[in-house]
Amino acid sequence: MKYILAAGLLCLIFSCSKPKEPVYAGYENFHIKKVSLQNSIIGADLKLYNPNNYDLQLKKAEANVYFDERFLGHVYLDTLITLRMMDTTYIPLSMQSTPRDILAQSARLLFNPKVKVKIDGKVKAGKSGFFINVPINYEGEQSINLNGEGKDTVITPIHNNINKGDTLKN
Repeated sequence: MKYILAAGLLCLIFSCSKPKEPVYAGYENFHIKKVSLQNSIIGADLKLYNPNNYDLQLKKAEANVYFDERFLGHVYLDTLITLRMMDTTYIPLSMQSTPRDILAQSARLLFNPKVKVKIDGKVKAGKSGFFINVPINYEGEQSINLNGEGKDTVITPIHNNINKGDTLKN
């Protein structure tokens, strides 16, 4: 009986492989959802590719977004998102911002759509109900077209190691 239990435990340990990093595959549908004097909401559909041969889940993400080192807004996601195995998932995101920050960035984007995007935050990621906190520290150049298309995006990794909770890097 001890041998069966030990063999089962070894199978369980070796079947739980380290997840491969999800890959940032761009964005679509960049738009302003709501404008008010106090608070505005920007929306976009984030594209993530899951290279694992199993589904990966994300929940409770929170991050600050900067364009060219200037604060643009805050993203909060309190929904369980499943990244299907070997597939691209579109995640609708909403970002809180001020009209002043949106106008300042929009004016700059009209003259130069390429911006340095920086995202700092954290997300809970895992599979089979086991989640770990993973920091998000993304930096990369992005072409933000005000017509809503993310055509000039480059596919880059979002993070290096979801198991160890390493800093997410580009």
